[in-house]
Amino acid sequence: MICNMNKFILSIDQGTTSSRVVIYDKNFIVIDSLQKDVDQFFPKDGWVEHDAYSIWKDVKKLIKDLLKKNNIDSSQILSIGISNQRETTVMWDKTNGIPINRAIVWQDRRTNDICKNLRDQKLEKKVQKITGLVIDPYFSATKIKWILDNNPKAKSLIKEKKLLFGTIDTWLLWNLTERKSHLTDITNASRTMLYDLENEDWSHEILRSLNIPKDILPEVTQNTYDFGSTNLFGDSIPIGGMAGDQQASAIGLSCFKKGQTKSTYGTGCFLLMNIGEKFKLSSNNLITSVAFKIGNEKMYCFEGSIFVAGSAIQWLRDKLFFFKDAKQTELLYSEAKSSENVVIVPALTGLGAPHWNPNARGAIFGLTRNTAIPEIVKATLDSLAFQTFDLINIMEKDSNIKINEIYVDGGMADNKKFIQSLSDILQIEIIKPSNVEASALGAAYLAFINFMSQKNNNQLAINMDKYNVKESISFIPKIDKSSAKTKLVKWKKAVSALISFHS
Repeated sequence: MICNMNKFILSIDQGTTSSRVVIYDKNFIVIDSLQKDVDQFFPKDGWVEHDAYSIWKDVKKLIKDLLKKNNIDSSQILSIGISNQRETTVMWDKTNGIPINRAIVWQDRRTNDICKNLRDQKLEKKVQKITGLVIDPYFSATKIKWILDNNPKAKSLIKEKKLLFGTIDTWLLWNLTERKSHLTDITNASRTMLYDLENEDWSHEILRSLNIPKDILPEVTQNTYDFGSTNLFGDSIPIGGMAGDQQASAIGLSCFKKGQTKSTYGTGCFLLMNIGEKFKLSSNNLITSVAFKIGNEKMYCFEGSIFVAGSAIQWLRDKLFFFKDAKQTELLYSEAKSSENVVIVPALTGLGAPHWNPNARGAIFGLTRNTAIPEIVKATLDSLAFQTFDLINIMEKDSNIKINEIYVDGGMADNKKFIQSLSDILQIEIIKPSNVEASALGAAYLAFINFMSQKNNNQLAINMDKYNVKESISFIPKIDKSSAKTKLVKWKKAVSALISFHS
């Protein structure tokens, strides 16, 4: 029997390796969740693709199954929030809703030559000044360009004005609203390398440079907005919140104030610092994005991206068959021999910030006859701590803010050995919330904030202190600075050798 007194928020968290749907009560306690793995395709070296239509079908089924499993009627859902893998590029025919090719994933490096051509035109400074980003295949712009140049169907659809572009948020929203809403939010727009952050509009200059028509792009909104509603699950459910996964994570971890910093360890690693209300460019190859825009409050962030984090653990599991379950890595880490000095640079899809080297590939240093699976697992996990140190070091320089603590989330945050290693290397306090799925939580916050604003005559008088990390565990360094420095010296030598090898 359905209890109509209970009301809930539904969150869609569509990531690189899985799609997850979560139901929260009004106190943001998880009622239940369901998850489905995303199939990934690697047709060529450096290419990474998803089937966008399958992602949509999976999300739709997950919502139906979760509501049915918990005997919840659609009328009990106050609002839906969406969090999504950013930059991943979908292009589709708006007359039939069918993608014209597989989605090009953010990790994909096929557009190296397009990026090189932009750099040869001396456009780096201009692109950074407008978008806050560096020129790299990571972002959506060159993926769009590649599809337009390589898919004959795209050209004919442009002539007929039937082609649409979107990142995964836009793609899901368009389908949820049965083709009514072609929208994106400001955080996702800020990751396309096409968006003018200060003027809050698509950049005509960059669009012209890449020969991308503006009319294929979605309208850009703030993070809390009336995105439309879905009638696919019974009664109409409003969709009120949307953000790219890393910004949603920062919101879920309550990084609302200048200087607050979080690091997510999922498929990749993303370190994000709230730098306040003023747009500021990095001098050290970090990128500037919009952290969030809620009502009249707009905050920017610096971000450093590590392309391979959890995907390195997947590689050890699925390609090298070192273990069957990622949870086993915590025990294997404990079993590693301290006498071994293995260093791994997991640049399986190139190096992100601060190097931005798409041609680099991974390497293992220091192998001996005594090296075994535990040592390689430990070195892989430690490499993420080393890369995070590199990002924090330059982030402090760019922001003039000393980082004394960071919040962590993502699946790898449940590995206590890894988080302790992170604290040891960074020599700062690491705070892990009880709920490490902060992206889904952030999307739920946004959906609820919008619901409350609608209820209160669209006045977004939101007390951000209400949304805080309630339960957490802290990790503090267990080794001294000298020991941490010794480890970092070896790491820097390994990265230099790798870059030199691939230069």
